[in-house]
Amino acid sequence: MKHRKLVWTVAALTLWPALTAADPSWRRLESGRWTLYTDLGEKDGSQALRQLLEMNNVFGAVTNPLPAATPPIRVLVFRSKSDFQPFQHGAANHGIYQSGPERDYVVLLAAGEETLRAARHELVHLSMHHSPAMMPGWLEEGLADYFSTLQRRGEHAVVGRPIQNHIDLLASSEWLPAARLAEWRYDPTRNTADALAAQVYAQSWALTHILMQAQDARARLDRFSELMRTGVAQLAAFEQAFGRSMDQALAEARQAVAAKRFPTREVPIGAVPQPGSFQVQAVAEVEARLIRAEALMAHGKQTEAAKLINETAKRYPDHPAAAAGLGQMAMANSDYAGARTHLERALALGDKQASTFYELAMLTRDTHGPEETVVERLRQAVQANPTFADAWYTLGSTLLRQGKAAEAAEAMRHAVDVLPRNSMYWEGLGRAWQAAGQREPARLAAQRAMEAATTPEQSAMAQGLAREIEQNQRPRPAGKPGVVTPKSWEPRQAEATVSGKLVMVDCATAALKFHIQTAPATAKTKAQVTILVSDKPNQIMLRGNSGQKREFVCGPQRIAPLVEAGYIAAPPEPEPPPAVAPPKPSKQGRPAAKAKPAAKPVAAAQRPAGELISLDFK
Repeated sequence: MKHRKLVWTVAALTLWPALTAADPSWRRLESGRWTLYTDLGEKDGSQALRQLLEMNNVFGAVTNPLPAATPPIRVLVFRSKSDFQPFQHGAANHGIYQSGPERDYVVLLAAGEETLRAARHELVHLSMHHSPAMMPGWLEEGLADYFSTLQRRGEHAVVGRPIQNHIDLLASSEWLPAARLAEWRYDPTRNTADALAAQVYAQSWALTHILMQAQDARARLDRFSELMRTGVAQLAAFEQAFGRSMDQALAEARQAVAAKRFPTREVPIGAVPQPGSFQVQAVAEVEARLIRAEALMAHGKQTEAAKLINETAKRYPDHPAAAAGLGQMAMANSDYAGARTHLERALALGDKQASTFYELAMLTRDTHGPEETVVERLRQAVQANPTFADAWYTLGSTLLRQGKAAEAAEAMRHAVDVLPRNSMYWEGLGRAWQAAGQREPARLAAQRAMEAATTPEQSAMAQGLAREIEQNQRPRPAGKPGVVTPKSWEPRQAEATVSGKLVMVDCATAALKFHIQTAPATAKTKAQVTILVSDKPNQIMLRGNSGQKREFVCGPQRIAPLVEAGYIAAPPEPEPPPAVAPPKPSKQGRPAAKAKPAAKPVAAAQRPAGELISLDFK
């Protein structure tokens, strides 16, 4: 799941509560699915949580409210820049959103109104992440900026206030054409402070502002999303939904910039829980440390998280969450023996976190333990947290392998309810329905998988599923001869398989080499690795059941997925030629020419075991 990094260019406003002399100890404030942790003190923490709930109400009223299946939302507000720094992306960044396996995170630095604007922006991304609506990147960013300047006025919220820095940039820059803006995609590896990103954000805000001025803006947004979901190209869908081309709408936005005309809109805030109704508790040091470590792990900061967990476990050796954290770190390092020790100890100490049950399920699976134990642990995980999408998906995958297609489909349905934009989950649901003999639900799920795909790989896999459904389920017309598929059209079949972790893709030559670790290194032995080769990577069949992303880059894989590889074994090495006897001297007394030595075979450890045909992600 991805984070968002932001560049704030608007002058400070006035809504974030003034930072009073806060109690330095941590507080936990809860309201429904929302939990806020902060060291600002109860008063400022309560004000912050109330304003987040107001923003959630307003955005839900104008677009769509958060679905019931949205996971718990954990907000961390730091008073210290040094505490926020590990999460920060750029000096001007005051907030970040991250979707985690069990819950969503919003992490903020307390810095006045800029923090509140960061929070509002990130809440839009959070809402869109769990929405089935299909929105292009520019529109999602535009909505996030449009609502980021929300200001309360009595029982209403004023939205769409002008962002002067965007206006100044647009007044002096060359605008991107519609086609260029439409193809833009958010890239977390890209510096959002560069000129292109600044132009995209500014234009996205201005164009979205124009669209939101319509009285029926919500209906038009829904229409645009639905057209895109059914496969209509973005520019055509825009014109059908909004009544003019995207270039014409951009021309209107340019006129608005020239005239500095960006009218605001008032939206009823509705009923919001008041600070007096929040559940407020002091947070012990061990909990504050572990909450921060969990957020670091969700943001991909494994080194920082491991350091904090190890320090906490030494200070609090009998805390169940500390033991569970050590278990998760051991799992990340493929230390299965250590993981088992720590995770089982966590349960013995009373730990009942969904993530602990999930890690034990993965440990049992990765060490080839009983599948019934895997299923039992996964059921415990989803019982502890019914919105744990990865656990539902993995449970469905396991049930599908056991031939329990209907149960698998029900588990997959829970996963897509939580994350309706996840192509992998829809593909899994389609395969479950296909196995259950439900052709139409399977076809619809395959269609949703294609719509939600964000990478060429995901798109190809979804299309492959759709083809399988059509080929396997379509009735043959009566009275017509069957169609004979040429052998050359049929996918190649593997003749051998190997299971393990895909740890490396070697792209040094035209033929890619896939390194699959079948056994990890121990204190006495090296890791066992099987190398498979392919000079036609686009023809490798990618399949399978995995909550992880099925994508890889050249070099070591940052997250090594568990795979089963099908391959055609390489022919055995030719027997070395028999030893040649030393040449006898010729009759003239001169030695005969020396025989050429036999070529040395390629070292067995480096010679590919065969040609890669398929990868099943487990």
